[in-house]
Amino acid sequence: MVLAGLQEKWRPLRAQLFPKLVMIDLSEHLVIGQSVKRGQPLEPIWSAPIPARTCRDGVPQLKDAVGDFLGDLLLEYGSMDAQLVVSLPRQASHWRVVDWLAGQQRGYSVNDLRALNPDLAWPFSLEAAYLDVHSLPGRPASSLVIAAERSVVDAWVDVFAIVGATLQHLLPSQVCLMWGLRDVLADTPAGTLVVLLQPLDQQTSLTLWNQGVPEFERLLPGPTVDLIPALQRSLDFYRNLRAPGAPVRLLLATQLEDQALLEQALDLKAEVVDHDGFGSLCLQGLATLELLQ
Repeated sequence: MVLAGLQEKWRPLRAQLFPKLVMIDLSEHLVIGQSVKRGQPLEPIWSAPIPARTCRDGVPQLKDAVGDFLGDLLLEYGSMDAQLVVSLPRQASHWRVVDWLAGQQRGYSVNDLRALNPDLAWPFSLEAAYLDVHSLPGRPASSLVIAAERSVVDAWVDVFAIVGATLQHLLPSQVCLMWGLRDVLADTPAGTLVVLLQPLDQQTSLTLWNQGVPEFERLLPGPTVDLIPALQRSLDFYRNLRAPGAPVRLLLATQLEDQALLEQALDLKAEVVDHDGFGSLCLQGLATLELLQ
């Protein structure tokens, strides 16, 4: 009895003295989790489908159900005492490159952006959003703006309050993705477009980088037979508009079915991105960002 009492008292103290860090990659239909120590991934990588109809468009619709589900997962993998670093579902946040007109403030800060209040065609106002603004190397008149609606972020904070674990950081998936691809983008020759395909539930996410800057994004069909013509149209559209004749580096977040068919149709060799032991690109980016804190 005395030993059991000491163990109960020691558990929360141990969590404070030797905090365990768990990264979580949320999507609309799937959660992927993994422990990290000093930026290095630990086994196991765990994943589970999010219960149907509990989330829609990146927003938790049934907070109690999602919170209980995530809490049960953390309990199952011995992570209830962990500090959590979480990537939001991709639909929960938006990003855009903003080119400032001559004579305008350059918008290098959130306050500058709010003062200018440009119309970014997002489904929420800047006043109703959490914002982050990044300068872009080599493009002094441009900024990368990343935003999430306050109500959406607050809803996920409520979910993790129900979970009962310590939420340390909650980050846009786009930021995590960019950091997960940091080395790949840096190693790409100048003038080459980087195209990333990420399989989702029934669709495929396309993100295109030009000179290390995300400039084009689309949701394409999931099945390869429909994906190929949609991807070709998107590439032709962007190259005709912004980069005529530019070579393309095709990246896959995970292996695709009928990958050989895709390569043959596009006359490109696809590269599956090495996650370096992490369960996803977002988890890899989360770990990199956490090391920089």
